[in-house]
Amino acid sequence: MISASFVLSAASASDFPATGLPEIALVGRSNVGKSSLINALVQKTIARTSAAPGKTRLANFYLVENFYLVDLPGYGYARGGEDAAREFELLSAAYFRLEAGSRRRLAGILHLIDARHPDLQPDADAHDWLQRTALPIAIVATKIDKLTRAERTSHLQALENDYDTAILPVSAPAHQGFDAIWKAIRSWTARP
Repeated sequence: MISASFVLSAASASDFPATGLPEIALVGRSNVGKSSLINALVQKTIARTSAAPGKTRLANFYLVENFYLVDLPGYGYARGGEDAAREFELLSAAYFRLEAGSRRRLAGILHLIDARHPDLQPDADAHDWLQRTALPIAIVATKIDKLTRAERTSHLQALENDYDTAILPVSAPAHQGFDAIWKAIRSWTARP
């Protein structure tokens, strides 16, 4: 059984916990499946999910064993329009800025991309920005269960062509692809 629990929702950088434990950030467009992935990885419902995009409005911290999974607000659509979207982007940008003396330890980034739409410009722009953090990144191709076998092959190939990092296909409802994600998380969190 995996030990996992919700810890807190942070509205600003001053709310981020400073425990020294490794953190894995989950980044992706609104409604890409970040909260669903968290629940599937820990095999219980600790993150609230919604069919409506833009529900995650804060940085949500989940303690999983000896590290945090951090569900950041989705980029793109946000309930509340452009002002809300800008607020979410500022919160996410603040998350990646480490201040001198911070006890936070960012260990890696899971960049979630909907496998049904492998070539969206907002995903490419976000990935370019994330690469500037110099953190390890893996692309998690979500919702592969919604693709035909031929689509799955061509869409995953498109992701491999566009991104120079590990591509981890996953389906939360079908419980597929979690071993590769856990392997990445374990390797990132084991680093000093």
